[in-house]
Amino acid sequence: MRSRVLQALALLPVVVAVVGGCGDGTTVGGGADAGSGAGGTRVAAFDPRDAPLGCIASKGLQAEKDPARVDRLTILPAERGAYVEFAATAPEAQGRQLRNEAPGAEVIGPHLLTVGELSEEDLGKVETCLQAQGSKY
Repeated sequence: MRSRVLQALALLPVVVAVVGGCGDGTTVGGGADAGSGAGGTRVAAFDPRDAPLGCIASKGLQAEKDPARVDRLTILPAERGAYVEFAATAPEAQGRQLRNEAPGAEVIGPHLLTVGELSEEDLGKVETCLQAQGSKY
């Protein structure tokens, strides 16, 4: 009897791995358009760009998720060179700045804001949105 219990316990990691690997997956940044889940519901992973994107739009500015980089939000028009990069944590954002991986970027919580040619008024709006989101991480 004891050997059967030990055999069953030895198989537990395999069972967990198989069951844990089931599912239909998600797409980072997919929002409501990510793959369908069970029962016709939509499944999507957390995308840190969603809340700042909505906030920026509510302030009368336009921005878009960068299709080539899942960690970037571009403030429109893109020609102004203003964008936000997202780090996992505030210390990671600071580290990226110190390592010169984000030259000239302003660190606001876990965000790296490259100002480009934003006006002072628009810059204030974007900063307000990023500060509000930074406190949630």
